[in-house]
Amino acid sequence: MQRNQEQPGGCMAYKYKATMYYSDEETEAFLRDKAVKSNGKKSTSHYLYSLVTKERENLMANNDIKNKPVPVQLFPEYVNSKEFSVNGSVEFFGLSDVFHPHKGESSLIRKNHKALMETIDDKILEHVANHFSNHGHEVNDKSFRIVLKTYVACYYCNISTIPGLYSGTFTATCRMITVSRNEWDKYGGVLDFENVRYIKYEAVAKAERRIPRGLCKIAESLRTDTTGAFFIPMLTLQKNFPGEKLAGSVIIKGIDISFGKERLKFKTMNESQKKRHLMKPQYN
Repeated sequence: MQRNQEQPGGCMAYKYKATMYYSDEETEAFLRDKAVKSNGKKSTSHYLYSLVTKERENLMANNDIKNKPVPVQLFPEYVNSKEFSVNGSVEFFGLSDVFHPHKGESSLIRKNHKALMETIDDKILEHVANHFSNHGHEVNDKSFRIVLKTYVACYYCNISTIPGLYSGTFTATCRMITVSRNEWDKYGGVLDFENVRYIKYEAVAKAERRIPRGLCKIAESLRTDTTGAFFIPMLTLQKNFPGEKLAGSVIIKGIDISFGKERLKFKTMNESQKKRHLMKPQYN
């Protein structure tokens, strides 16, 4: 590109110019035929400029399309899960403020809650092993299970005689998804059971980039959470049944310590609750 200077007679030419070189007769004949302005005059530069303008506009339009989020497609709810509850006593070792006087309260609570959730997960796995035998639950050697924690509550306290040892009572509401070969094939191998996840409705509505483009919501009996739900991602390509890799396994999914009060309630006992709890036979 070259910058033009002002032309004789005070007429300002275009600010930039570009020169096109060619030697074939076909191109010359084509330009002579096409380079006709609306007033009947011929202008090859005007014609070439119109082609460049159209190309630029097309590129801008394509970029706009690329930048727009692809909408999320919602499929019918998945209803083949079974709800069950686990409750009882729990003990876990956490950080004691006696040994960590300089740590912030939130840091102590977060670490203790993580240890508490891991202990509750063990209790859930124990319950599944004791109450969900293969008989009557459509499980065979190639099946695997997804245990989805949808709500967990626990009130706990520190047992003063042993620093760092906490005790409490918990309840966990879960949903069991048994993934057999028949269940896998029923949905054409496109339900990504292994990657069940919680997604906020706002993120689905905005079609955020991190959200899968196809989602199947897991039906729940109680819908107290108005913020989001658990979804099974829909794969774009069929996936082979992972029975050989996951045969007989139980995979725990669902809420963790980052969830809000609609799904998670971990609280320290008040003095009255603590007194009643420590009066139970195992602490006498």
